[in-house]
Amino acid sequence: MIAKLFKNTSELLARNQWVAWLWTFLILLACTWPGKDIPAAPIVGFDKIVHAGLFIVWITLWTLVYPKKAALFVLLGMAYGLGLEFYQQLLPFDRTFDWWDAVADAAGVLIGFAFKTIVIDRYRHRLY
Repeated sequence: MIAKLFKNTSELLARNQWVAWLWTFLILLACTWPGKDIPAAPIVGFDKIVHAGLFIVWITLWTLVYPKKAALFVLLGMAYGLGLEFYQQLLPFDRTFDWWDAVADAAGVLIGFAFKTIVIDRYRHRLY
């Protein structure tokens, strides 16, 4: 039952690149949102966990769609995270460039790539 759900979900995501595009847009939207409107973090560094989590999902979605271009998407994900930080610096409201956010984005890309490669791909091979 769970194996079939996992297989169907991963196949659905792999066939529909619009999900990856939507997630990419949602990250942009989240990083554009005025900082004063974002609730206070429950613990110090929580925003770094959020950044990493966003990019874990991002790289997982894109590498499901384009598995043979994984290395390219790892680089694109890191560039996207860094580019978003420069973009935030240009916004006219309380968003700023933060190197640690860019590091968290890059860490999320690497963690997500490892997760997709080690866990998802191995599990999918067992299903087929």
